Amino acid sequence: FFRPKMSNVCHVAGALSVGAAVLTALVGMASLTVTPTSAWVASSTPTTGVQQAPVGALLASNRIGVIPQAAARAAGAPSDVATMAPVAPAAGLAFESQGPAAPGTFQWQPLFALAVAFTTFVLRHRHEFSGARVPQGSTSYGTDGLALMTVTSEISVDTGVAPDTRPPLQIFGEDESVFCYMTLVQRMPVIARDIIRDNAWLTEAQAAAVEEIAKELEDGGRGICRPVARLEADGNDPNQATAYERALIAPFREYIGKQWRETPWLHGEIFFYHRILEAIDWWSHQKDHFEVPKMKSLELAKESMLLLTNAIASSPCPEAEKDAALLKLIHSCLWGNKVDLCLFKVDDFSEEGVKEKDKGSNIMTDNAPEIVAHLKALQGKGQVDFILDNFGYELFTDLVLTYFILEYNYTENVVLHCKEYPYYVSDALEKDVVFLLDHLCELGDESAKTVGQRLKDLHAQGRLSWTSHPFWMAPSEFVDMPSDVRSTLAKSDLVFVKGDLNYRRLVGDRHWPYTTPFEQTVNYFPAPLCSLRTNKSEVLVGVTDESLKAVQSQDPEKWLVSGNFGVVSFWKP
Repeated sequence: FFRPKMSNVCHVAGALSVGAAVLTALVGMASLTVTPTSAWVASSTPTTGVQQAPVGALLASNRIGVIPQAAARAAGAPSDVATMAPVAPAAGLAFESQGPAAPGTFQWQPLFALAVAFTTFVLRHRHEFSGARVPQGSTSYGTDGLALMTVTSEISVDTGVAPDTRPPLQIFGEDESVFCYMTLVQRMPVIARDIIRDNAWLTEAQAAAVEEIAKELEDGGRGICRPVARLEADGNDPNQATAYERALIAPFREYIGKQWRETPWLHGEIFFYHRILEAIDWWSHQKDHFEVPKMKSLELAKESMLLLTNAIASSPCPEAEKDAALLKLIHSCLWGNKVDLCLFKVDDFSEEGVKEKDKGSNIMTDNAPEIVAHLKALQGKGQVDFILDNFGYELFTDLVLTYFILEYNYTENVVLHCKEYPYYVSDALEKDVVFLLDHLCELGDESAKTVGQRLKDLHAQGRLSWTSHPFWMAPSEFVDMPSDVRSTLAKSDLVFVKGDLNYRRLVGDRHWPYTTPFEQTVNYFPAPLCSLRTNKSEVLVGVTDESLKAVQSQDPEKWLVSGNFGVVSFWKP
């Protein structure tokens, strides 16, 4: 269950649980004969001849049961038990036996119960040790010999992949050659110091707090993670974090006091941006500390933006050409994702540049034709959602695609999902959407004004809206989305999931084999989805061996992180 670089606690827990299991097995064989119909079953009402184990309440509080499925079925256990239905909070752990032990016989049941309880604890919490996570829901996993059952929220989730076969989370410092380690020791300290450089309004204390974060990250990420005090404060204080925010931040607490390099990349990188928010006391002024690079990106992208608006909005699109134009706009949204101010600047997004990217195997998986067909099937009804990524050129391409599918009646409504606070340098906020619409109207170009003004009109009519939610900044994967987010997305007829961070949260920030089917990693999602993502980290699924060979021959060293290759992946329930 455990990673090579587990803590000493993990070693001890694993050794004790295995030792206890071996010991109880030996004692059981020596002292009591158990019939083939004997079985451990989790139940809220013990059946005839079934004794209640003293550790039942403990197991129920951990919301877990360990059941030899084959034996339970052979013993005639109820079907809901055999399939690991949720155990009621008051349930205990019960077992069938031949009756009370004879006088002088070793009473093995309490020891067996204790061993199962301890082993269960290790299984239940092994995601904390190994990075492998048990998803929400009441779905069973494992082999026929040992099933792991979770009883959690009101949401039933089937990830399609058993937790013990899901690759572990990426760790910052597990391999100094990988991209996530470079993120830790090079990119993040630079981002922190750029904030100090670009924002003269920071107080001396705020600048010093940001510099302290940069220093923690240096020396190979051996600095110690410190807590975010705001998230630990009294929730009754309106100036402090809400209970919802504090719940989302819970995964960080495991890493407080550890070196940055020991944290999972997904958790640690998100933790960094929350630390920045606290360091500059963002809630007291709500200024965007990434506004300078955001505005520079718009200046650099102006020519490319006008090329696209002139192509789309200078004249009506002929009916026979609409689907081909839609496909090209989907590709434009893909390549717009490369302009991530954490990593890249606006480069050549001229018509020739986009055509060059579309050549050959640059798009490793291209489901754009299926997406066009799916949108056509909506026949002007339904809703399309965008889980946004970056401001600037990428948000512009998202807005142009939004304009096109609303203007030409592919769908009735579009909803844009933004970040709540400044995040990942260039991530789009609600105020960024408003600003960009105004900006398009003020560029002095009729086609840009057409797009900007039409989108404003659609917003006024209620066909275009934008919103934000704390979950989009949470240190968790999308499989763990809360019920309110899940119910919101379930109303959508298509969700565009934009960018690298959203991709890592969508499929799981894990060491997947690249040829892992996309649907295997996303089949928990509540609506049809399209992921538009250029490769900027070492997480990738859903590509073929042929595509891998092609891109590796073009760029053997940086194909996974250069942003020059991408995927347009589609799945629907």
